[in-house]
Amino acid sequence: MYKLGSVVLVSSQKRDMGKTVLTIKTGIGLSQIGKKVLMIDLSSGKKKISEYLNVSEDIIYDIKDVLDMTCSLDQAVIDIDDKLSILPNPRIAGKLGSIKSESFSRLINEAKGKYDVIIADIDKISLSYIDFSCIQLIINVNNNDFSCVKEFNIDKNIAYKFGVNNIIAVINKYDKKSASSGSMMKLKDIQKMTEVQTSIVIEDNSLYSNADNDLLFSKEENSFNKAVRNIISKIC
Repeated sequence: MYKLGSVVLVSSQKRDMGKTVLTIKTGIGLSQIGKKVLMIDLSSGKKKISEYLNVSEDIIYDIKDVLDMTCSLDQAVIDIDDKLSILPNPRIAGKLGSIKSESFSRLINEAKGKYDVIIADIDKISLSYIDFSCIQLIINVNNNDFSCVKEFNIDKNIAYKFGVNNIIAVINKYDKKSASSGSMMKLKDIQKMTEVQTSIVIEDNSLYSNADNDLLFSKEENSFNKAVRNIISKIC
């Protein structure tokens, strides 16, 4: 169990791996068990957290404004409910630009004093602005193609190098049929060839890639919600 102000990074070396949806589902799940959660959107993906949650029109200030100290954290945060909030990515393409490590650290340290869990949707963990001394857990998202083992191991070594020993590999869009035919990797082989936890598997399903508000808040029994509960158990 992590303490107040726990910081979780959700990352991937590939695009379109579903890490933004996973970030949102995890944030929602944590808020539903009483945690005060801030989701920070630093992803370069096409669809932003604010779009998934239908609050893009509510953006006045964004994460870039907070990083540049144009506004306060409280001014830029959008509350989804009393337990779940987001710090949105800019609506203007290219506005985010480069991020300074000291700005990232200042933002995270301020948020840690106000929220139980901060979940940051980022791209690769090799990005230079990340202050690993702030991070308690890294969730690394990939699929089961043959490059995943190398990518999981690269990210594991980066995390370990900077003192983060808690890294979870999530196999999203797991293609069981292709794994059985040998054109993609089987779960047991991924587990054998990596030293990160790979017990969290989300089956390939077009619904997850095209998540709407109903799916994000759904408690239906499926591999997605099961995976999220597993992740939450490792945070709490």
